Amino acid sequence: MIKFGIQIAQEGLDYPSLKRIALGCEKLGFDSIWLYDHLYPLTPPLQRSVLESWVTLAGLAAETHTIRIGSLVTCNLFRHPSLLAKMSATLDVISEGRLEFGIGAGWYEDECIAYGIPFPKAGTRINQLREAVQIIKRMWTQNETSFEGEYYNVRNVFCNPKPLQKPHPPIWIGGNSPAIKSVVAEVGDGWIPVLPTAKQIANGLMEIKDEMKRFGRDPESLRVAYGGSGCAVIAKNEEMVKRLAEPLVRSMGKRLEELTCLIGIPEQCIQKIEQYQEAGTQKIVAGFYDFPSLHGMRLFAKEVIPHFSSLYAH
Repeated sequence: MIKFGIQIAQEGLDYPSLKRIALGCEKLGFDSIWLYDHLYPLTPPLQRSVLESWVTLAGLAAETHTIRIGSLVTCNLFRHPSLLAKMSATLDVISEGRLEFGIGAGWYEDECIAYGIPFPKAGTRINQLREAVQIIKRMWTQNETSFEGEYYNVRNVFCNPKPLQKPHPPIWIGGNSPAIKSVVAEVGDGWIPVLPTAKQIANGLMEIKDEMKRFGRDPESLRVAYGGSGCAVIAKNEEMVKRLAEPLVRSMGKRLEELTCLIGIPEQCIQKIEQYQEAGTQKIVAGFYDFPSLHGMRLFAKEVIPHFSSLYAH
């Protein structure tokens, strides 16, 4: 059964607004909420506020009761994996087992330079990610962990309490590159490509599952989610869709019909999701373009989600 999550790019939003959105998502029946992991805005003006994702997720975990929570995706460059293992285990405990653990290699060089965080070349970042996930998974599941890698080392480290989810929270790895797909195949539970086409998901799944076999892993255990921050636009008529999507069209420099975003009237969104579902997607994580308004979320929950729920009701 396909599930639906919401990604919130928290730039320019204060905590009361984020809390209102999260509680609205939970009430509307969404499966999960995800924050992005950035330290300042991705678009000007850069002086707008951006609440740190993991601290904010802890607050939202205490405010909500059933909806799952995560970061889409955590930047591995920002935190040592041993600290991230401890933070995420704590959040799974606080949320009573509702953590969705998303992580990626990091891509925004200007942000790292501004904050004094090293930004190595792409191949190094990918290998760091691979080692980080190995450390995190071991710390979540082992009584005592030691790891000696090329980039990270931990020695006789304890991580208590352990996450409540067993064997551990799901590990979603974000990114579209062949190197990222290789990391998914080796150490991930789920793959979140960014704004993919249905064909890209289908082809990517084939590649990852073939490689999982080489690692001795069960390819049928792999999960995939469509991810797109701030790129979902839904309205009752096509004229309103065009008007709401105009800023998105300008920022991406493409025609509306060329975008892989989740855009359209409810019937068009349903058709696009059916294509993603047929390609192998189990979760849609959409970031609506009209935050902090809840209009898009409400319409999506009223007109789109019930279509897929009804498929499994008979």
